[in-house]
Amino acid sequence: MAERKRNIGHTGCGRPSHDDIWQAATLLIGVYGRDAVEYAGDRRSERQEHGDNAAVQTWHLIISQIDHLLRAAPTSHLH
Repeated sequence: MAERKRNIGHTGCGRPSHDDIWQAATLLIGVYGRDAVEYAGDRRSERQEHGDNAAVQTWHLIISQIDHLLRAAPTSHLH
């Protein structure tokens, strides 16, 4: 369990860890189903409008992870 805890949080260079991205993506899929990509895209656009490039990159990673998870998931289990 201690090993898992070390992987949670930021990587130390200001970017979220792979675990953070995976958790965000799975949470959004749980809430929005196949609409999770659209939701995350809207959040990315909002951050882009505010010039928050770090957040834009984070949302881009989340969108990529959502796409990956949705490709692997059976469609009957999603909203």
